[in-house]
Amino acid sequence: MRKLLCCPSCNRQFDATRLAVGSRFRCRCGAAIDVPVIDSRDAAVVRCASCGAAREEGSQACGYCGSDFTIHEQDLETICPSCFARISNSARFCHHCSTAIAPEELAADPTDRVCPACGDGKFLNSRALGDTRLTVLECGVCAGLWLGAEVFRTLEERARKIAPSVPDPVALRTEAKARQRTPQSPGPAYRPCPACRKRMNRVNFERASGILLDRCRDHGIWFDATELDAALRWVNLGGERVSDERRQQEERARASQLKFKVVPKTPEDARTATFANTDREFGFDAIPAIVNWLLKL
Repeated sequence: MRKLLCCPSCNRQFDATRLAVGSRFRCRCGAAIDVPVIDSRDAAVVRCASCGAAREEGSQACGYCGSDFTIHEQDLETICPSCFARISNSARFCHHCSTAIAPEELAADPTDRVCPACGDGKFLNSRALGDTRLTVLECGVCAGLWLGAEVFRTLEERARKIAPSVPDPVALRTEAKARQRTPQSPGPAYRPCPACRKRMNRVNFERASGILLDRCRDHGIWFDATELDAALRWVNLGGERVSDERRQQEERARASQLKFKVVPKTPEDARTATFANTDREFGFDAIPAIVNWLLKL
């Protein structure tokens, strides 16, 4: 059975026949798509499979293009991505919901880089990220993305251009509450970099976003399935300015602590201060000064 899936964000269609149920892949627009269990069904012919026109009651052929409405059962080997009806492999439109059928291939080139989240021989694929002319590495199992530092910096700059000059705290809190959380995979807490295989650091993106990313200082950043979208939305809403304000507050607090910090004196400092204004004394002449110092302890 030919299984077609539709992107919930941009409505692009993809032929996911070869993908296992439960796996993920990423649309060219960047949205992650899960491969679900699909219960296909037979549906009444109410639309022309050739042009999508509505079927007139009792008619045996389309009044617009002349195509026959008769459907041969052996040809129903494709599942409509919208209504899940079984349709003809050659249909240009679903005969039940009239959705145009125009699936795209899953374009990706295999690499020798191992997915830091899945591990176990799951390799990353190289592909273009939407219409940005940027290339990323993607895992076909967990839909995670590996972005080089320069690639992510370019995406940040684009998102920053449309960020408001004054961020809305309510919008940022709403975004954080509605954010889709990606379950932590059962791998190591510190994941290996796909490029150098060294352990990456876990960082809170922009210090205040609550989006935990895996970053290699030398090569790039790993984003779980929904984290790239969340990070760019945070920037779009002006979250970077909130982070800058928090950073400035922390710097002012540290400077204030250093300014009023009291350094306690050690016993050696106290003894030095006791004898600082006295001439060096020796023998019995030093006994009164020593007694006074002991009484002060």
